[in-house]
Amino acid sequence: MIFLKKYQDQFGLLLLWLIIILVINPIGDFPLNDDWCYAKSVKTLYEDGSLKLYNWGEMTLVSHVYWGYFFTKIFGFSFTILRFSTLVMGFATILGVYQLCKLANVSRWISLFTAVLCMVNPIFLSLSFSFMTDVPFYCLTIWILYFSSKALKTNKWQPIIWALFLCIWAFLIRQLAIVFPIVWLLTVILSKKITLKNSIKAVAPLFILLLFSLWFSYYMEVNGLLQERYNSKFNVLITSLKNINFQLIKLTTTYLLTSMAYLGFLMAPLYFIYIQNNTFKGVKIAITIWTVLVMVFIVKMNKVLPSLDNIWIDFGVGPTTLIVDNTSDFTQAPSNKAPRLFWLLITAIGVFCSVALLLKSRIMLLAIFYKKTVSPIVILAFVFVVVYLSPFLIVGVYDRYLLPLFPVTILFLFGDKKLGLSKTSKYFTMLFLGVLTWFSVFATHDYLSWNRVRWQVLEGLQEKGVSINHIQGGVEFTTWHHFSETQDAWWENIIPIYTLVFNPKKDDVIVGEHSYTKWFPGKGKIYVIYDASLDSSLN
Repeated sequence: MIFLKKYQDQFGLLLLWLIIILVINPIGDFPLNDDWCYAKSVKTLYEDGSLKLYNWGEMTLVSHVYWGYFFTKIFGFSFTILRFSTLVMGFATILGVYQLCKLANVSRWISLFTAVLCMVNPIFLSLSFSFMTDVPFYCLTIWILYFSSKALKTNKWQPIIWALFLCIWAFLIRQLAIVFPIVWLLTVILSKKITLKNSIKAVAPLFILLLFSLWFSYYMEVNGLLQERYNSKFNVLITSLKNINFQLIKLTTTYLLTSMAYLGFLMAPLYFIYIQNNTFKGVKIAITIWTVLVMVFIVKMNKVLPSLDNIWIDFGVGPTTLIVDNTSDFTQAPSNKAPRLFWLLITAIGVFCSVALLLKSRIMLLAIFYKKTVSPIVILAFVFVVVYLSPFLIVGVYDRYLLPLFPVTILFLFGDKKLGLSKTSKYFTMLFLGVLTWFSVFATHDYLSWNRVRWQVLEGLQEKGVSINHIQGGVEFTTWHHFSETQDAWWENIIPIYTLVFNPKKDDVIVGEHSYTKWFPGKGKIYVIYDASLDSSLN
């Protein structure tokens, strides 16, 4: 009983996570988004015993493949098993968020609320029910920050070693992990006295990870394991920096302000609490000016939320990867469309709340300028946000890339600030949490539901003798069955006699109508369209 009482918060988070898993239902042997490619590598390793990274992505990917392989070695290969491997990482992420907030002396109530808010974030929740790399990388990021924070508080080597180990693990998922020791180096410079011991502690992780990255690239290239596009985004980054122009500055500004709006909305209650407790005399004027100017800019640039591809889409999550409304647009949720006025309001809330980051940055920078004491963990959080986000502002941002920033900004805002929360504030935050939970759970459920039926329909067509070359079943089906590293334009092998769509055209010949369980309003239908003009047996 003492053990349960001591870890009641952690067990409560676990219970909530398990309930969400049961409600959404992760079962289904089908790929989602790009995870078909990562699963194909796992399948090759599982069946042939050899590592093979397919030329679809550009990441290191190795530890992600072996993480999936560990589960398939025990339970056998299936997308369901791979999905559960990510769900395990998902809970480790939430646990890490809570532990990190506690370590930073954030109040218990805000620590718990932050963990739950990050749990029901629609981007995170949807990705947790896939085999995408985002959640595992997010998980490692949080625990790297945890051990880095512990090292700042204790001045010991042991947490640095743990952080470095996790950095290498993270690097073997994405090269982006190279930013973590850079963040550590800058944080030590800004928060510690420059001594020989501190200098070694600051530089050692970056030096070791750089050596490891060079060895990894050499080893993989010598053994023919590197993807053709490996490090392509890094090359884009370098090229862009060499050719800075007005268009790049405008694009970077757009990405920055849109990303801040995402953070502001999805963490709105906590950002709003910070704004309420801010003592800056000009806060009302500053917020008004900021909100109006940024909203005008975002609307003009056509980046009203949710405008960053590709998980949170319209009133749902995705990507859809089936034709919606007679177009080739894959960034709409089937049958769930909110009016533009709704999204303008959502964006305005996000922009309004994002001013909390500016207010905190002002306080921290003034404190550093006047040589006042600033919590090293707050400095760590600030440096992380700047260093982590900067490359994406140049090469492009997906909404899923923002995941680590949600809890880290709470660390930045509340890491050295004790707040007294009114009952009204708590009621508001709980109401927001309830609405967000409803949206995220329903959206993720519907996403898996229509995909589950989609693949049942596709399997049914194959059982009837229809060749996979005659089925257009969406992006994942096409890539899983037809992707080739040796043939150009491999997708042209498909003659789409049968095509799956959400909304058929008026003159389409419908040969199948299939319902799926849908919790959001609207019809839950997938149609099979037959094109006789492409059927050689009739011509």
